[in-house]
Amino acid sequence: MKYLDVVNKYRKDNIIGTDRLVTCWAPFQAMHINKKGMARICPFNQLTALENEELIALPKWSLENSLLDIWNSEQFELMRLASLEGSLHEGFCLYCVNQCKKDKPPSSLDFDWVGGERNISHAYPREIELELSNTCNYMCSFCSPFCSSQHMERMGLQNDERFKSVFDNPNIRKAFIEDLRSIIHHLHRINFTGGEPFAQRVVYDILKMIEEELPKDLILHFTTNGSIMNGAVRKISKRPNTQFTISLDSLDPETYPILRVNGELQNVLNNIETYLESGSKIGCSFVISKKNVRELPNIVSWCNKKEIEFTYHIIEPMYDAQEYKDIIYPMKVELGTTEYLEELKEYLLNSKIDFNDQNKEISNKNIIMFKQYIERLK
Repeated sequence: MKYLDVVNKYRKDNIIGTDRLVTCWAPFQAMHINKKGMARICPFNQLTALENEELIALPKWSLENSLLDIWNSEQFELMRLASLEGSLHEGFCLYCVNQCKKDKPPSSLDFDWVGGERNISHAYPREIELELSNTCNYMCSFCSPFCSSQHMERMGLQNDERFKSVFDNPNIRKAFIEDLRSIIHHLHRINFTGGEPFAQRVVYDILKMIEEELPKDLILHFTTNGSIMNGAVRKISKRPNTQFTISLDSLDPETYPILRVNGELQNVLNNIETYLESGSKIGCSFVISKKNVRELPNIVSWCNKKEIEFTYHIIEPMYDAQEYKDIIYPMKVELGTTEYLEELKEYLLNSKIDFNDQNKEISNKNIIMFKQYIERLK
């Protein structure tokens, strides 16, 4: 199977020319750093892979291994070569490999739009995603201790080294921020995720460095549960080139706290209005589960009305969280019976979505995203 053929089948028509010859743009544009310093081209990368019968691991940031060292590493080069050949790395990129084998839209499609201008020879990463802590004020029902300190504490795992961040150490945190400072003027965007980024000391320290450097046109993007609105958040919301993706899994005040435990829907909706009033560009991220999947038409209609870009995520235990799949998988729509999936697909196909004639571009994007999810239900 040529993975490029599957990718191009689902690509948007405005990805044209030689850009369509690259299977995945993530190895040429992006880098993801987690709380242990592990570096990936995207959050879906496997930590280890076989290469010529030898087990190799993805690189790790340290005082001796800089962000640029990682960018020029053998592992990143292997993924670049595979993408240039119209393939995907069979080990590190196993998630998208499996999606292609099932003739489903792979997550590599997301990286057609990451990092600004696409180029196979960037000397620096163009986009860095930072997942530097699991500190969070929520205990979402589809999450795990790897991404939520609330789950960690509930399960009595506060002293488990797997869930601690190396960036809790002030010296390591400072060294990482100085390394980031050294390339900050070459970046197109920094994406902060979590945990909850606005509950994390390391995020505020990075923002202080960015305020000192004032990199021209740098986009800051925060994936947040939308629950925190303090003075620092209000200030950053008024900064030019700042974007927020709010995790919003239900508009039902009874369903919302079942999914987003410790959360209050009205607080999040009020904060979304604050973001909109500040002029920030915001999006809505909807984690699809069996508890909320039938709300999809409603949430897409709401996003159209508010002129908010809609995205979705399917439940998947990311890398280290495989051991918690027995907790997570019962909520995973895609593991339902054939009868369930067929009935659901029919329901979604026949659902009415409200269109906003005042902003046709966003409405069209949101409907395309909605239809893409239906494709995943094959």
